[in-house]
Amino acid sequence: MKADRYIIWVFPVIFAIFSYVGCTSKKQEKEKDTKDKVAFEREQKTIDNIPDGIGSLGDYDISSQSPEKVDLPSELIEVSGITFTDDNRLFAHGDEDGDVFEIDVSTGKIIKRFHLGSWLVIKGDFEDIAYAKGKFYLVESNGKLYEFSEGNNGEFVKYKTYKTFLSGKNDVEGLCFDNETNSLLLACKESGGKDYGKDKTVYSFSLDNLELDEVPRFIISSKDIKNNSVEGKFNPSGIAKNPVSGSFYLIAAKGNTIVELSKNGEILDQADLPEKVHIQAEGIAFKNDGTLFISNEGKEKQAYFVVYKARN
Repeated sequence: MKADRYIIWVFPVIFAIFSYVGCTSKKQEKEKDTKDKVAFEREQKTIDNIPDGIGSLGDYDISSQSPEKVDLPSELIEVSGITFTDDNRLFAHGDEDGDVFEIDVSTGKIIKRFHLGSWLVIKGDFEDIAYAKGKFYLVESNGKLYEFSEGNNGEFVKYKTYKTFLSGKNDVEGLCFDNETNSLLLACKESGGKDYGKDKTVYSFSLDNLELDEVPRFIISSKDIKNNSVEGKFNPSGIAKNPVSGSFYLIAAKGNTIVELSKNGEILDQADLPEKVHIQAEGIAFKNDGTLFISNEGKEKQAYFVVYKARN
């Protein structure tokens, strides 16, 4: 009988102890989740509302009439896209041939040149280049992607191709890598699709499943773009991710405009590209420290890139 009384007394105590521990554990988990949520929201707010001085557009003297300019050789008179590798080497490509050039950032001279194809260089309407995890990617205006490894000087390299649902009507002109989502972003110069009217779209190509998402990553309203030309004249010719701020920059040769977007596609800032400085802005890329490079096609004269260092 005493044993029964002892059991009757002990079990409620044990149950109470475990209940207390369980409640405490749940409370701690809830507090941790709350802290994580607050930290995430704080990080999100920081990224989406980037202040001057850490990679925002206002941190660059875009309005300068005499920025640093580096001339390019005649082989790159029709320079289109540019990109940096992880070790800060600059690469560029032409408009019609599958040639890729490594460029000296100080002099503009060609360090080496390699080709896509075997024996003969492939032809296409190449618009931009990106580098991601040891691979290069070229995009044609019809949305077709080429993947390949870096070659030696004069070497022909093998490549893979990926077709997307985009076409020449979309006129894809921009390409960049987003390390956060492990995807390539394709910016359309013209029609973003029948559902988007005059708005401009940026699509995401996953490097995990090698498919283009049907829903655009960014939709840029033509009404929100204002520059020295007519409102809405914004036709993206290049896109790049700023590694310092995490925001995305789009340039438009038509309209001479540069726009900064948050990772959610919100317009953070925009500015005019001086026409005397940027004859035809085609490519955009960032070094690891946030230094901004914009390449300009030569229009049968002199091609060059402009360098904007971030102000400290």
